[in-house]
Amino acid sequence: MLAAILLAAAATATDVRAAIAADRWEEALTSARELAAANPDDPDATAVLGEALYRAGRIDEAAAALAPLAGREGAPPRGIAQLGLAWAAQGKDADGAKLLRRAAQEAPEDPWILFNASGATETRAAAIAMLEAYIAKGPGEDPDRIESARGTIRLYRALGEREIWVGTTRPDRVELPLKPLLGEGASRGWVLEATLARGKKVRLLLDSGSTGLFVVERAVAKGGLQPLSEETVFAGGGSGRTRSGRGILPSIAFGGLSFRDALVTTTTEEFDPQGRIHGVLGLSVFSGYRATLDLAKGRLVLEKTEAVADGAPYWSVSGQMLVTAGAAGGGDGLFLFDTGATRSSLGLSYAKRVPGAQIADAATVRTYGGTVAGATTIRGVRMRFAGLESRGDAVTGADMTQRSRLGGVEISGFLGLDLLDGKTIVVDTRQHRVAILAPAAR
Repeated sequence: MLAAILLAAAATATDVRAAIAADRWEEALTSARELAAANPDDPDATAVLGEALYRAGRIDEAAAALAPLAGREGAPPRGIAQLGLAWAAQGKDADGAKLLRRAAQEAPEDPWILFNASGATETRAAAIAMLEAYIAKGPGEDPDRIESARGTIRLYRALGEREIWVGTTRPDRVELPLKPLLGEGASRGWVLEATLARGKKVRLLLDSGSTGLFVVERAVAKGGLQPLSEETVFAGGGSGRTRSGRGILPSIAFGGLSFRDALVTTTTEEFDPQGRIHGVLGLSVFSGYRATLDLAKGRLVLEKTEAVADGAPYWSVSGQMLVTAGAAGGGDGLFLFDTGATRSSLGLSYAKRVPGAQIADAATVRTYGGTVAGATTIRGVRMRFAGLESRGDAVTGADMTQRSRLGGVEISGFLGLDLLDGKTIVVDTRQHRVAILAPAAR
């Protein structure tokens, strides 16, 4: 009897949320499952189960568990907000935004809801007000989230209600050449060329792991860059916090696809010591298209299509393209799908679960913001995704706690070119599917 009482006491909604906030997501998930099983008709138990599943990286499971709350009067606002985040991650942005706004209206004093719902407001002015209310909560809030909120406020005040990344020409089909970025006898990435105002050309690494367009300031100054504000970019190299500029490019074109008022993040540090590239470009720029990255023939094809997409699902969380993958024997986890990474990476906590993984010497890994602190080389690992398996070459190990905490989902690693290079990758940005085509299907 005493054991049962202690178990029930340990599995309260408050305890689950405290464990999530402290990054003890495995403990939180175990407790949440117990709580939900013991209280199947309790909406708060359902809510915390969804919250724990989402933090564990089980986004579709979280959405399924929370779905009954959407139409339930008096449902816990936290559960409604978490369902909104799950739907947005699945690509149902409009539906997710409605739920997040509903949660903020019902619980305007909840800082977690204020922070997460600020990205779903209908105007930037409303987002600023929500973020200011969040910052006012002060003590006890995550300092990285506070800094992120302040940076967003500065940016939104500079932008006002100005539209960004406005398509000026959007052909049904665009084909662009990709050129290999070579190093040590192998491809270290794939580069495409963009044209800015005044005919300025810039070379950009096509990086599906990037959350947008990041460029070196000197390269875009002659392309009409209009500085806006400063912000902190998190989870890169160095300290994990990098001061960066934000600005507007009056125009940018990728072949026949062109935009005006493109929002960019700028840095004074070079992306490549030899100056071969001027920045990195994420796939979010091509939203609305089905993107085919032919990394054997060196081309990128963008197509508008309504055809049903094949492949595995992917989720967008904080701008990150995440897929279910893993290392042989280590189980599945959420991995950043990263064509900008030469080698795959494992989070150190995930690597400990992989049989035969050998954490060896320190590794030098350079990314946006500088060298990744504490990076190691890991041997004895075979990466797996969508029927692919790597040869077992060394991968990188790094602490991904900050990235996981800020994104709100557990990130187990990155999938890089050691697994993806030479393949044909099809990313459908409308249906949130990614497929790796066999050679005969090209």
